[in-house]
Amino acid sequence: MTKGDQTPDVDWKMVVRSLKETGTSEGRMLVEKAILEAGGVPLRLREARRRLFILATSASKGRPAIVETEDGLVCLLSLDDLLDVVVETGPTLGEVMARGRLGS
Repeated sequence: MTKGDQTPDVDWKMVVRSLKETGTSEGRMLVEKAILEAGGVPLRLREARRRLFILATSASKGRPAIVETEDGLVCLLSLDDLLDVVVETGPTLGEVMARGRLGS
């Protein structure tokens, strides 16, 4: 989430809901890709500390934030989004792909 970030709008929640029960490595990779695309360029920890309010506000509006730490990437999500992807059942992969083609 850098200034002037031009990341595309990805319906990452729909992708996660549709793939969460597959349990395949391909599904895991697609979920990770969707979240990283929605979150934009990972911020270094020092930069994330300076922008914590902006990151938290953005996450509360449905856009995850990605922070790079020494131990790996951390994703900041709103509680509502987390509950949405964990509890709600999602569309099939075919439905997600069809929506993606329509949005292009």
